[in-house]
Amino acid sequence: MHEKEKSENRLSSYSSSDKKKYQIIGRIAVYDNLKSIPRIIDLDYDSINAFLDNTSQKTYNLAHQLGGKIPYTIIKEIIENLIHANFKEIIITIMDNGNHILISDQGPGIIDKKKAFSPGYTSATKTMKKYIRGVGSGLPIVKETITFSGGSVDIENNIKNGTVVSLKIHSPSTGLVNAPENNDTISGSGNDNIKKDRLELDSINLSLRQKKILSLVMELEETGPSSIAKELGFSLSTSYRELVFLEKIDLLYVTNSGKRKLSPKGKKYLEYYSNSL
Repeated sequence: MHEKEKSENRLSSYSSSDKKKYQIIGRIAVYDNLKSIPRIIDLDYDSINAFLDNTSQKTYNLAHQLGGKIPYTIIKEIIENLIHANFKEIIITIMDNGNHILISDQGPGIIDKKKAFSPGYTSATKTMKKYIRGVGSGLPIVKETITFSGGSVDIENNIKNGTVVSLKIHSPSTGLVNAPENNDTISGSGNDNIKKDRLELDSINLSLRQKKILSLVMELEETGPSSIAKELGFSLSTSYRELVFLEKIDLLYVTNSGKRKLSPKGKKYLEYYSNSL
């Protein structure tokens, strides 16, 4: 049987009533430092949705407990990509104070890694699209977002089968996100501008709902109230009202198609918020 057909059959079987037979298992290895053995957290879920949501949140929490700055949206995108590997032999490694995360599998692998980072290229099947968008936007979003935050994403072949995705973000002292505050290293006017930007971003008080909407707009690139309501479970009127509010404070702007898109200020806010968690 063709590998893609095997994947489709295996994913379809997750919706059967005999869930215990099709459990998704994996492990998270947390290195507090590279001189000691890692802490091991076992993953064991009986549904795809539970695995995607809980593993993303657990990985994010563990990384940020160590001081990591990789945003949740980036982690979730890569975790969702494991569906292409049939969730086979999943190992998530967290190190470098939470700023370096490796996500490996032993699935079929990615043949053309360059195209994987281009919008529109996808191997998602009909069954996979029940759980993920499957339109080839995940890795391009990850690359753009983590690069904007002063980090990097790389895909390598695993030792035998599958892939290893590396998410790395520079520490605040050396990265591009937080500029140095020493007046001797940058000009006075540059330092004043940085402080002004931070004060402006720090003064923006958004609710958790508004932050979720802003993050989703970043993922979808541009969207409207219907998509927000569908993805996040809010009412249509609430979604519209929040989008208008975020537009009024210049975090979003309206495109020619009438949808909202993240503004440069909105991108700065998400970067600032992600690195303040």
